[in-house]
Amino acid sequence: MSFSDVSTDIDELKFLLSQSKRAGVRAMLEGELTKRSELLKSLAPVAKKPIVKKTGQTKKIANYGWDEAGMSVKIFVTGIKEEGDEIEKDNIEVSFETRSFRLFLRKVGAKGINYSLNIGNLCKDIDAEASLVKQTKTGVTVVLKKASAGKWGSLKAEKGEEKKEEMPKMDKDADPSAGIMNLMKQMY
Repeated sequence: MSFSDVSTDIDELKFLLSQSKRAGVRAMLEGELTKRSELLKSLAPVAKKPIVKKTGQTKKIANYGWDEAGMSVKIFVTGIKEEGDEIEKDNIEVSFETRSFRLFLRKVGAKGINYSLNIGNLCKDIDAEASLVKQTKTGVTVVLKKASAGKWGSLKAEKGEEKKEEMPKMDKDADPSAGIMNLMKQMY
């Protein structure tokens, strides 16, 4: 669940709590509200340091290749440096999220060109903590660790294929307290 989904759930639970009259239903809603509040704290966006430090020309990496094997997906970025060139570790910045990553390379090659690669909406979830970047002779390889086993059909998710959760259905003719219970059952 995303931060905004949990925040929306909390708002709706507060609304339902304000409308409920029965003690049992109120206790259940308060318990769920507490759980969601704790979840929201764990999902709160962490203040991120800016990844791009402008020091000259920056080129977007448009050409790259990818392959998968086992529990990893590799993105190959080649042709950005000569075989003898090295990119200092301090000049490689990468940020991994559940379904995206950003790569920024500073002062590459003799001309000191900056390169950036931003890929969002990945096909499936990745393990951000286990993912990494390796230098190769003529570029870098980004190694994404899969969060779960399975074959990826493509690197990016197709349009309309993003993660979506269905909205719980409510019966307008049913008893309001039964509606709250059914809503809670469908949510979990």
